[in-house]
Amino acid sequence: MSCSGNSRLTSGDVAEQCCRNVLNELICTEEQYVEDLINGIERYSRIFRRRSTLPPGLVGQQHVLLSNITEIAALHRHRILPLMLHHRQQLELLFERWYSLVERDFFYCYVLFVANQRNSLHLYHSHELYFKRLQKPMGDPLGIRSFLLKPVQRIAKYPLLLNRFIQLFFEHRQGISKHVFTLACRLEKRLRELLERANQSDQLNDIKNFRVSSILNEAGFVTMGDFQLIDVTLRRCYTCKLFAFNTCIIYTECKGNEQLLRGTFALPDVCFVAKQKSFLLCNKQHECEFLCPLALLKKWESIVHRLLEQCVSMAIGDVAKDTKHYADDTSGQQQVAQRKSINRTIWYTM
Repeated sequence: MSCSGNSRLTSGDVAEQCCRNVLNELICTEEQYVEDLINGIERYSRIFRRRSTLPPGLVGQQHVLLSNITEIAALHRHRILPLMLHHRQQLELLFERWYSLVERDFFYCYVLFVANQRNSLHLYHSHELYFKRLQKPMGDPLGIRSFLLKPVQRIAKYPLLLNRFIQLFFEHRQGISKHVFTLACRLEKRLRELLERANQSDQLNDIKNFRVSSILNEAGFVTMGDFQLIDVTLRRCYTCKLFAFNTCIIYTECKGNEQLLRGTFALPDVCFVAKQKSFLLCNKQHECEFLCPLALLKKWESIVHRLLEQCVSMAIGDVAKDTKHYADDTSGQQQVAQRKSINRTIWYTM
């Protein structure tokens, strides 16, 4: 049956029929991905249980080698794959709920995985002969290196598949609702941004004496940008990278392949000042001017504003919790004082 051959078909029916091949590819590859992750985790977790045959350099290093791949497997096994199977004939609901999971940061596990991948692959290369000897006995002809690359390959595949959906929707736009087309575009954009965010997290490994894994478990990584920086404290200009987390913003100086940590702006105690071709970040200890084009300035203005709003929301939430425990006049005065404190520490200048 052609996509436009039956006028009684609903928009959802037309969308499903036009994209059947792409949808089948999405679901089949998702099923294979989940199976590969489960088998790989079982296969390579097993070697750490046989400590007597384990090289000394691998003892106690399972968390480095496999990182958080178990968390990724659980996400796809219990959420993503069931979502695809349940809504395979309801693309609007599939895209809508998938988008919601991305927005609620369920895919942050990929940011953590990519940030740790450099250490994981370094550990693999340090024991490459050992792992190659295991391939045949374990029934894994591709080996563990291929397994360790699967999550990055999968997250990079999603925007490509979504783009094929979008192309088909556009070709058959007369029979497809604008809403499903918009949802697919929004999801594809969010997945591209997720991939970019994950790739950026790898650059945290270039910062000298920076404990990447422990920092990322305590503070969520948001984004990174490249700038020319006028450092008022050091009284000089240099090329820098600006890394935003949900609890702080750090800036580094680029020295060849290394990054030297130069300063931290703890949130919410930071002021953002937008200028014509730059913006200022400052607090009571630091003042830095980041030179950039207008589009990048607007992007970082939005990022900092959003981070500060999140800090305010969390602080007010804490105050609200406190008021449940203290209902007398004294606690009311404490609440006012806390709110004033919040207002004093949130500086945001347009």
